[in-house]
Amino acid sequence: MKKLIAFAITLALVLTVASMAEGVGDAYPSSGFTPPEGSAIIKGELIGNEVGWGESDAAGRAAAFDGDIFTFFDPLGVGDGYAGIDAGEEYVLTYIVIHPRENWNARYDGAEINGSNDGENWDLIWMNEEGEPAEWEWQYIPADQFKIKEPSYRYYRYYNELQHGDVGEVELYGYSKAAAAAAAAEPEPVVEEAPVEAAPEPAAEPAPVAEAAPAAAAPAPAPQTSDMTALAVAAAVMALGSAVVISKKRK
Repeated sequence: MKKLIAFAITLALVLTVASMAEGVGDAYPSSGFTPPEGSAIIKGELIGNEVGWGESDAAGRAAAFDGDIFTFFDPLGVGDGYAGIDAGEEYVLTYIVIHPRENWNARYDGAEINGSNDGENWDLIWMNEEGEPAEWEWQYIPADQFKIKEPSYRYYRYYNELQHGDVGEVELYGYSKAAAAAAAAEPEPVVEEAPVEAAPEPAAEPAPVAEAAPAAAAPAPAPQTSDMTALAVAAAVMALGSAVVISKKRK
């Protein structure tokens, strides 16, 4: 996450500065295209023909990057002139969007996007080899149609050496190679996880209190020795009395 944030900030700063370059129109880009994740419109200083066919300022390079599909870049001749962008640093190209000139779809046949890192020697990144488009509309060119995998250049241009090469709008999307490298080199922060504390053991339930059995009735105390003696004497007296009574009756 930290890498992505740093990369997004760097890319935003670079593109903000580039958007102030001379010649890029306030309405540019105008296709409404949503670029691949991590990519944005590539802006910079315009390069190529300042004027177009018939020495017209309106037909020069700026017309291909002004956000207006009704204005157009019109080169001096077949293979004679181009319209492009100096991005100020290397950008990895990820997508191309082009709008042909109104009423001149045939001049989109053979259209090229070239890349260079010195502004003089150009590599072919993509070429329209499908001929004239059926409709006058935006043309979308994803990276899987490129002749170079992950092209990385400072200079990009629209060019045509088969047709006169008119074009209404050219939009190039990509990301800063340096910013991406810086984001990739930044180490990921190590997040230490807090140790998980063991859950406290539940308190032991108190042992049930056993109910005391009802106390048995205490046995009557045994008669003491003195009591036994008294009883014996009483019994003897009673026996003697009984004998005397019986003896008197017999007389």
